[in-house]
Amino acid sequence: MKSRKKSDGATLSRLQGLCALVGLVVTLAAIVVLARSAFAHQSPPDLSVRPEAPRPVASGWAVEVRVLNKGDMTAAAVEIEGESEGERARASLDYVPGRGEKRVTLVFSSSVKPQARVRVMGWSDP
Repeated sequence: MKSRKKSDGATLSRLQGLCALVGLVVTLAAIVVLARSAFAHQSPPDLSVRPEAPRPVASGWAVEVRVLNKGDMTAAAVEIEGESEGERARASLDYVPGRGEKRVTLVFSSSVKPQARVRVMGWSDP
């Protein structure tokens, strides 16, 4: 009976040691990742727009626009403007994440297919 208890205790100790080792590795990895991100240089937002092909909607034409951020930092309150044949359409995005993208749709009320020119009006730091 005593030998079973000793072997169970030895197994439990090895399992505890293995779990402690895994916990230590995970903790050290988290510290390294946080330290790298805290001290790394982050580039400011670098926004660009890519309009997609217009599609007809009930109120005219909708142009979906992809807003790309090539910078590391997030851009907030992003204002987008599109112009086609003297008509302007605007939209805003709450944010565009660093190294990410968002989509926005601009609607033009013209009866002919628009050739929209789209640009970023501005943004702010979050």
